[in-house]
Amino acid sequence: MDKNYSNDVGKALIIILNLNPELYRKFLEKVKLPDNFQKKVYSTFPRFLKAVKENKELSPGAFLFLPEKRFNPSKLRQVCLLLIDNPVHIITDECDEKTYLAYLSAGIRNIITPPFNEDDYQGVHDESAQSSFCFHKSRELIREGQIRLDFLIPSNLSRVVGVNRLVSFLTAEFGFAPEDYRVNLPMVLDEALSNAIIHGNLNREDLKVHIRIYISVNRVIIQIEDQGKGFDYERIKDPTGDKMIYNDSGRGLYIIKEIMDRVTFRNNGQVIEMEKSNKRNKSQTSIKS
Repeated sequence: MDKNYSNDVGKALIIILNLNPELYRKFLEKVKLPDNFQKKVYSTFPRFLKAVKENKELSPGAFLFLPEKRFNPSKLRQVCLLLIDNPVHIITDECDEKTYLAYLSAGIRNIITPPFNEDDYQGVHDESAQSSFCFHKSRELIREGQIRLDFLIPSNLSRVVGVNRLVSFLTAEFGFAPEDYRVNLPMVLDEALSNAIIHGNLNREDLKVHIRIYISVNRVIIQIEDQGKGFDYERIKDPTGDKMIYNDSGRGLYIIKEIMDRVTFRNNGQVIEMEKSNKRNKSQTSIKS
């Protein structure tokens, strides 16, 4: 890959993954990119990952082109972790509500779907240039503070992003690593809250999801409780097994267990409690909750 591109966000590199020629043609017909706007196309996901790993100096505002109809959380997490300091934008044929929320929860900066227009490029350009959030951290809070949150939300997927942004902001303030507060924790919350809303409460907005969160400099503990009938969590099959690996569902709890340090269930599966240590502060004395 040519590294001699400009650092100006208006000349950012476009990364196109799993190219869909027809969608790409439609995008370029409506979104007129500058002549000196550099492009690099990768035909497969492994090639894309290899290119990103070998080229650390990606310019801000990089595009990720995802025409896949089926959302793949494991692939998205790899991309977000590799591009942790770069805003990632997705161009896709269609995006239902659950997938849209999952994209946002994982740290995707912008989702562009047809019909395309000139504002798509300008919006990305302006948003990339102003992507930082100015907030001066308090060293005393980071060293000594603790936060406990206890609240209810209705069984509506639109509430998931708000919870994710709150936890992401607070864990960032307490000094957690970017890969945790930008990618890992939002992805875990998306999976756990979606399970509680869809499978636990069956999307009934008269039923609530109870969320309890504890955050300190050393760890974050998240407890999510639905008002459903529960489930036998011990009978959940390994989605990486030979008979399950090609299934489109069943990976949520697997992802949660892979990311978090501790995952426990209570009340016949109605309550899931998850804990993640702050690896940046392992040497500090633990603060008891």
